[in-house]
Amino acid sequence: MAATTRKPRSVSKPVRIAHHEAGHAVLSAAINDTPDLVSIRASGASLGRSRSRMEGRLENRVQVHLAGFAAEELLTGRRPNQLAGPELGFSVLAAIEPRHASIAAGIEGCDQYLAVEEILGMGCPRTSDAIRAEFERFYVVAKESLSAVWPTVQALANALLKHKELDRNGVFQAIGRDDIYGPIFAVQKANGLLVR
Repeated sequence: MAATTRKPRSVSKPVRIAHHEAGHAVLSAAINDTPDLVSIRASGASLGRSRSRMEGRLENRVQVHLAGFAAEELLTGRRPNQLAGPELGFSVLAAIEPRHASIAAGIEGCDQYLAVEEILGMGCPRTSDAIRAEFERFYVVAKESLSAVWPTVQALANALLKHKELDRNGVFQAIGRDDIYGPIFAVQKANGLLVR
């Protein structure tokens, strides 16, 4: 059963973070690489992390960066503040004009900034409008991909809430026998994206 954007609802911070990291992990497992670590343990400024090799196609990598936000929106019915507020604008500005990065100190490690960097790596014109259009296009595909396998995202989030951290084997166990490839590949193909 696919998730749909629903009436906005409030969820606890741990549940939101678990779904954010599960979104990264599930989409990465399907189109990039299965993470060797997914955690909702705070570390420095990070509330969670999903660590995998990001060696695949840029089109896949940008979606993996955006998948956490997409999972949050599917969960809550609201677009995350990082994509609706000034943070995205700062990310775009810092990527276009690195000399302005000081106005958004620390943004270089954030998912939205990393997604913008991948988009620029694809040869996107270095204009705010062009970058935002591509960002939105890939965000929509990431959200559709996760929606197609939403029960798996929820299962992985629940495993994270229980264990706080999963290695590669833990990710495989949480995903179980769920087919994430067929539904996600179908979404990718429908949007003109090749997965590998």
